[in-house]
Amino acid sequence: MAKPPISRKNHYVPEWYQAGFSVAGTPNWLLDLSPAPLRPDGAPILRVPRPRAPASSFWEKDLYVTRFGEQLNDQVETILFQGIDDSGANAVRAYIQGDAVQMHHRCQQLFDYLGAQKLRTPKGLDWIRSRYPALDQVELLVEMQQLRQMFGTVWVEGVREIVSAEGAQAKFIVSDHPVTTFNAALAAIPGALGYPNDASIMLNGTQTVFALDANHCLILTHVPYAKAPHEVSPLRKRTNARHFGHTIMRTDALIRERRLSSDEVIAINHILKQGAHNYLAAGELEWLYPERMAPFDFTRTKQALHPPQDELFHFGGEMYLGFEDGRTGYRDQFGRATKDHEFVAKDPPAQLPAPEDACPCGNGDSFGDCCATVDPADRPPWDVMSLRERTLALLRAANGILELEEHTEWIDVRRNLSDDQVVRLHRLYQSLWPEDTDLTELLPRPSDGKSRAIYMGLSDPRTMGESIISLVPLFDQLLVLNPFLNPRHIALDANPLQHPVAYKQQVLKNIAFLFELGALIEANKVVLVPDPGDFNVAFRQSMHVMAKQRTAGWEMSEEHLAEYRWLGEDDFRRSLRQLSPKALAERLKDAGRELSDEMVAEMVDYLRQEAEDDPLALLQPLQPGKDNGHFHILRGVNLELALYLSQVTGAIPVTDNGALWEHLHLHTRASRDLDGEGERTRFMTVSYRGYLHPDDALAASGLPSALFLRKILLATQLPLDEQVPVPTRLQATGAVFQAAPLDLGAATTHPGLVARMQLTLSMPSAGFASATAQRLNVAFGRDHAPLPMPLAILRRTVSPA
Repeated sequence: MAKPPISRKNHYVPEWYQAGFSVAGTPNWLLDLSPAPLRPDGAPILRVPRPRAPASSFWEKDLYVTRFGEQLNDQVETILFQGIDDSGANAVRAYIQGDAVQMHHRCQQLFDYLGAQKLRTPKGLDWIRSRYPALDQVELLVEMQQLRQMFGTVWVEGVREIVSAEGAQAKFIVSDHPVTTFNAALAAIPGALGYPNDASIMLNGTQTVFALDANHCLILTHVPYAKAPHEVSPLRKRTNARHFGHTIMRTDALIRERRLSSDEVIAINHILKQGAHNYLAAGELEWLYPERMAPFDFTRTKQALHPPQDELFHFGGEMYLGFEDGRTGYRDQFGRATKDHEFVAKDPPAQLPAPEDACPCGNGDSFGDCCATVDPADRPPWDVMSLRERTLALLRAANGILELEEHTEWIDVRRNLSDDQVVRLHRLYQSLWPEDTDLTELLPRPSDGKSRAIYMGLSDPRTMGESIISLVPLFDQLLVLNPFLNPRHIALDANPLQHPVAYKQQVLKNIAFLFELGALIEANKVVLVPDPGDFNVAFRQSMHVMAKQRTAGWEMSEEHLAEYRWLGEDDFRRSLRQLSPKALAERLKDAGRELSDEMVAEMVDYLRQEAEDDPLALLQPLQPGKDNGHFHILRGVNLELALYLSQVTGAIPVTDNGALWEHLHLHTRASRDLDGEGERTRFMTVSYRGYLHPDDALAASGLPSALFLRKILLATQLPLDEQVPVPTRLQATGAVFQAAPLDLGAATTHPGLVARMQLTLSMPSAGFASATAQRLNVAFGRDHAPLPMPLAILRRTVSPA
């Protein structure tokens, strides 16, 4: 059997869908909207609409074809879209006909089709390109497939309405970008939506418009905006708006009462035409020109799109669920499964604060220095606790739970730490980070004018002086992973709420870490960030798949393993010293059979004293039994999370981990510079004095030389200027480090906690962006073009100062 020919004529709007807009089976009129070509004399050649059959409309050669040398592959068209179009055709037909049974069974198919249809068009593919570093054809189609279901959750949580044009003389038209969006507030701002951008579906005031055929149009509206459009900000994100999240919907909740007039149909056609890229089709010639039939009118358009108030009782409210196995569930109108968000809510001010007042966003600055000049739609939220406020709440609670405010010594905490205290600390941490947390809204903005770094390494009290505190003077803010585990999605057999004994030793280390950084957190110099995967299941699954693909077949070298082996050995010795005197003596005798009882007793006393002197040691005997073991957890930022946070906040990746440094250059765009010339010219090493105590690090941050360094590092985050070669830019940055030493001199309060540090600056010409990791930003971050990420830094300790 002969192999079928490669499908190179790729329809981005299916033929079956186009046929729904024809009149009496005649070909649709097709209008080319692209700029008119010019004659030799400069006069434009007028584009005239022509009748075109669906087979000849809305297609592009090799749009979905990939090439591997001379081999062409059309599986995106013939397998992926063939299946989506087949099921989508049945779903669209069911919704046009109003078949309740079929609509129930094909609801998910409809939204799968809408998601694919929005991204598969040339405009949709260009939107994907605009959100990534340069993509080749294979990468583009991979990302399109990964993102095609991203909008479904927000869509199904909205108001669903089908309006009819059956009684109107005008009918709906079809464009080369059929799934379009409209936000009246954005449309009123000139230049707010440049190509290829549509109004973000996540915004309160954005409505999704999709003509099902010439006589039916699906309109999706967020519930708060539908019910009270004047009480919500149309340019702020909808509450709990998210991509890829789980949700529940009533498939029978659908409004289809309105029969539109011709004026209302024309108003919707205006939106469909504005959302088009190059082509428009309609059953009648005149419908291609809604602007000739009636001028665009905001009021009429908003009325045509707004669902009837008396039908909105189907949507919103709360849903209580019961399952056959006795479990219960809950959803509010925003898809939240719990009311945990109420714990971190706060009341915003009734009026704008004075410039000298504390900013309501909670980041620690005055209103005048923080949110006063920021557009209200772009401000951090004022109605929930900030990252800083949540961390400070955890610190205050830790003091109370451990009774440190009552003059309890740290050694008493080590002796008396109880199961209940461990449970209360983890339960509090879980409450501070509910499942519906929108971390992106809480993270600092790259546009706030601050130099920022994300530390790619372990959050551990044993290494924090060199790896974290020493970096504080170099940046306005340092993002660090919070070491606490959120018990929300941890299996019951390993959950700290169920097995607190196993977490006692780790809690001591985590609390020591927080207390040591307390002053830097208060000053907003260190920002502790939770792992988004701790409360966002979709994020965790995506990041896990990416990390697994990146490390497939990779083994850590002995050199890199040695960097952290000592931490494991340190934990082992600490656990050994926790054994009862009898058990410890038995272990020593087993290890050295020639030891006398007196020597064993002396060694036991020595090890017990070592434990007393170790501020991180739990002074409670380790009890026998598998349920009494202790977890020793090393938490840190991996490559994918670091690149995500860098994109969202504009932070420079900084690490002291050789393996991560290697992967940062092998699995990002930096790998394109791995030739001999790039290897020689993109690195520079500089030295600086690192202060390992928070007091000295804060003091050094105020030095004029530190202020100058931070400005220079902020400037390096600007896009690489092709007129200024990378070596020149690196040399200039390095020269500033050498000319602006960080030296407190006699003002150093802890002279024994100073070290000579070495920074290796890496600035590859292609930067450190990654198409794979960028998917996390597109799906879970902010809707903006990718940041250049030109610089990364490796920190090493050379010697004590």
